[in-house]
Amino acid sequence: MITLSIKNFKCFYDIEVPVNDLSVFAGGNGNGKSTAIQALLLLRRTIEHCSEWKNDHFEYNKINDLNVELNDVYCLGLGNSLNVLPSEFKETDIELGLSTTDQSLIVKFGTNKLNEVWITPETLLRNDYTYPENALMFKQFYYLNAERIGPRIKQGIKFYDYPNVGFQGEFTAQIIADLDSLEIESKFKIDSNRVLNDKKYLKGGKFQHHVNAWLSYIIDGVTIIPVKDSETHTARITVENSYSSGKGIFPTNTGFGISYSLPIIVSCLLAEKNSILIIENPEAHLHPSAQSKMGEFLGVMANSGIKIIVETHSDHIINGIQIAVAKNAINHKNVTINYFFKEDKTNQELQEDKILGVKQQPNVKPIHINEKGELTEWPKGFFDQTQIDYVKLLNLKK
Repeated sequence: MITLSIKNFKCFYDIEVPVNDLSVFAGGNGNGKSTAIQALLLLRRTIEHCSEWKNDHFEYNKINDLNVELNDVYCLGLGNSLNVLPSEFKETDIELGLSTTDQSLIVKFGTNKLNEVWITPETLLRNDYTYPENALMFKQFYYLNAERIGPRIKQGIKFYDYPNVGFQGEFTAQIIADLDSLEIESKFKIDSNRVLNDKKYLKGGKFQHHVNAWLSYIIDGVTIIPVKDSETHTARITVENSYSSGKGIFPTNTGFGISYSLPIIVSCLLAEKNSILIIENPEAHLHPSAQSKMGEFLGVMANSGIKIIVETHSDHIINGIQIAVAKNAINHKNVTINYFFKEDKTNQELQEDKILGVKQQPNVKPIHINEKGELTEWPKGFFDQTQIDYVKLLNLKK
């Protein structure tokens, strides 16, 4: 188990978040899920921007004079260095770290004059958590923002150090076409544990066939065809379903669910083993049945050796993960659901905390799944709105 540690950053004064092979960040709005992801993204950006490149990985052994930007990269929009401190901060330093039981990478950042659009790594408090154990040191790192690119007639083409779909899925069509090209096809092989071995869905051995197998499984009967045009430097996909009669449909004439889920499927199939993949809101624009299948898919992918972190508001995603566990598609010990919540306290308790100097921050409660796919506990506020609404309806009927 890995631990993400956060000190003096946004809503957190001091918190630890467990990171498993499949980690789910769940909880109400404004309770720190996105902050935890942003902390991990800032730590990754610090490594790739401020460390040394050694053959095929990063080594972070000493502090240099470089700063870490707070905006644009990884879709971050954190403002200035004052904005990333807690509301009642006393210290102006931030600490972000990733640790195992006996190894850690912990970086202390200065916030300078509190009005810069960057923060400055000042001290490596510990740096014995290194490559290849520390996945943040890999060249490959994958992140999909909640605000992904919707249906487009065409997408741009870019250079890349390693295949990835972009932070918003904007290069998905290009990547599928590239991985099917004669130049790359001989080099790229999908992990056998990520293959959907079902003739109903899998119609060939190319990368697009594997993508289509999972896409058709998740969104019933939907498949895509990638097209890359080197003359216009664009790529696109056409969509087929049970109503298209074999004729390709422009993505703009279909729903958002395909465009939002396709980058997730592609990223999972191409991700380097032992690397990190962060996905925000995988349920976006999907029907509940597709959300459940997406959760199951993520369980299978995490079991193949990718460390997947999912931020979600969907109980159907959780259901799908539970199904994956019950099917033995992933070991129950390799799944952790982190429930971010605000602790209910009376006014008297809040006053006592203030006297004692206890600062208010969101809490994180790890929830586990047993081998039968059952949650070990169901705390108040954790996907219980359906039951609450049923009770309200019953009372209103009376």
